[in-house]
Amino acid sequence: MESTNGWADSGTRLRSVVCLFILWLLLATPVHSQDSLSVYTWEDFVEEYTDDEEHTEDEAWEARLEELRQLHEQPLNINTATVDELLQLPFLTERQIEQIHADIYLNGAIRHLGMLRLLRSMDDDTWRKLLLFVYAGEPQPREETLKEKLLHGIRHTFSSRTDIPLYYRKGFVVPDGYAGDPLYHRMKYQLSGSRHLAAGFRIEKDPGERYYDTYGAYVMLASLGKMDKMVAGDYRAGFGEGIVMGANGNAWGSKSMPPSHQQTGLRPMTSMDETRFLRGAAASFLLGRHWDLTLITSHRRLDATLDEDGHVRTLLQTGLHRTASERERQRNVSASLAGGHLGWKHGGWKAGCTGYYQQFSRPLYPGDQLYRRIYPCGRRFGVAGLHYAYSSYLIQAAGETAYSTSRHGWATLNRAEWQFHRKWNACVLQRFYSYRYHSFHSGAFGENSQNQNESGLLLRLKGHPWPRWQLLAYADFFYHPWPRYQLLKSSRGEDLSGQLQWQCTPAHLLEARYQYKRKMYADGYLAHHRTKLRWTATPHRSCIWQTTLLFHRVEGRNGWGLQQTARADIPQWRLRLNASCAAFLTDGYDCRLAFYDPPLYASICTATYFGQGIVPSFSCRWTSADSHWMVEAKYRCCRYFDRHVQSSGLQTIMGPWKQDTSIGLVVRW
Repeated sequence: MESTNGWADSGTRLRSVVCLFILWLLLATPVHSQDSLSVYTWEDFVEEYTDDEEHTEDEAWEARLEELRQLHEQPLNINTATVDELLQLPFLTERQIEQIHADIYLNGAIRHLGMLRLLRSMDDDTWRKLLLFVYAGEPQPREETLKEKLLHGIRHTFSSRTDIPLYYRKGFVVPDGYAGDPLYHRMKYQLSGSRHLAAGFRIEKDPGERYYDTYGAYVMLASLGKMDKMVAGDYRAGFGEGIVMGANGNAWGSKSMPPSHQQTGLRPMTSMDETRFLRGAAASFLLGRHWDLTLITSHRRLDATLDEDGHVRTLLQTGLHRTASERERQRNVSASLAGGHLGWKHGGWKAGCTGYYQQFSRPLYPGDQLYRRIYPCGRRFGVAGLHYAYSSYLIQAAGETAYSTSRHGWATLNRAEWQFHRKWNACVLQRFYSYRYHSFHSGAFGENSQNQNESGLLLRLKGHPWPRWQLLAYADFFYHPWPRYQLLKSSRGEDLSGQLQWQCTPAHLLEARYQYKRKMYADGYLAHHRTKLRWTATPHRSCIWQTTLLFHRVEGRNGWGLQQTARADIPQWRLRLNASCAAFLTDGYDCRLAFYDPPLYASICTATYFGQGIVPSFSCRWTSADSHWMVEAKYRCCRYFDRHVQSSGLQTIMGPWKQDTSIGLVVRW
């Protein structure tokens, strides 16, 4: 009979596994070769972009990543790319874009991307990211007819993914549980490649759902005379700093990479996010050289929990319809929206106003709990804001101030960035979101996902103190005046972080990061200490080896983690192989650890674990010689040594093992 006293037996097994893991690490340590070269890939960008435990389950990050992946697969011609096109890259500042265009104007077309490295504001980190999204093409494209503009360069992409769990949750085996099977499946089609035409559709089925109940489509026209963009179907809209309307929520920036420019208007809905988008039609027009106008309409049905009187208590964001109670909440309230944006720009100055009016088919009544008293109440809501920006050679300043009719609240965000040396950059960001302010479509920078009941100050410094060294540090201080969930008074906190990178050789990179974060929870203030040490080796262009050590301490409770990942390309077989193995040992949920796995096509794979266990994963990707076909598969396993039951409720897994497989197919023509 298997022992049930926890660590006595399982600890011995875990120590044995860790010893074998360390032995594997020592035996497989790569040897530096003369042809070694550190190559920055799309996978490296995804890992760096999503390397934030606070957003590991935020679907907005995956939506933003999907848009960036399309830009990676269809890079921009640096010699013809417009300001708006380059502003789609979140790491590129308006000052850098201005210098790129000035260099092209003064010195002619960029023939090699290495020339960008000579720009004063272009640091190594930004330059290597930029290489993933641009190329040096012809500076003067020939004049095209309308038909050629719409159809030239058209590409079709069809992708499908299926996740197959090798276990059963309680909801699939008990009466009145989940109605559907445990498979996850999604399909997506996209027409892209043209600067003037884009279209696509998507369908998705979550585990436990009976049918494909998530769907959407869009068609977008762009850069046709005075019409800048026109989109019909599902889309996103973001203007200014995102206080009134933010296209992708907090995915637009993080504390280590805060927003470097304002949001850029309309975007088609290309991700599988089920809640954060508009459905209807929108168009933006150029009114002369300095003005632009955008009109927005939307009507869609939402999921909501209702009280006994039929009032909306909570607008749901999960998108799950597995049980009878979840299906009762499916699309039981509708929301109609009309709004617009008027923008002006001249030289380095920008300004604009954004506003919308939204009406629900049922009145919102969030309840009498203390933390819910600041939630929006009623059927009709209006929000309006003014944004402003100034950009010069060394300084950028921007901000936005907004007002909401719901409870008559105000919000403002202001930021400034100073390039005080070629190798040093400083940023300060101030924000104030009144507890009376609320916008259903906000997406500005903040500690929380909703821009409400928060004020704060962020200070950030980035630079290169020595050759091949990079320093990144920030300090964020925030305050919540109204009591949050499970609290009876206002709360405050601070988040301090420092990161140092050393490119000791072209093939070896060492990184160290420490984060201190103190925040109030139901049991009082908790101080989190997180440390990450990482060594990345590139013994060959087609091979990367990475070792990561994690430590998380919370009020005397410790969490340790060790992860080893390897990636290898086999060009003659057109294969890419990924392997990862992580071991974790924590004293509880508070000191949980987040591990990153190489993801499948157009997805993020970061998960948190606590307790004692091990997580191996393997993936393989094959691409045809003409790049028209791509097939991939992934296997991930989690073995806990301190428990025999995982999760709770209908999500319960009766056993210490959790094994998943995924299969993906991408066809391009």
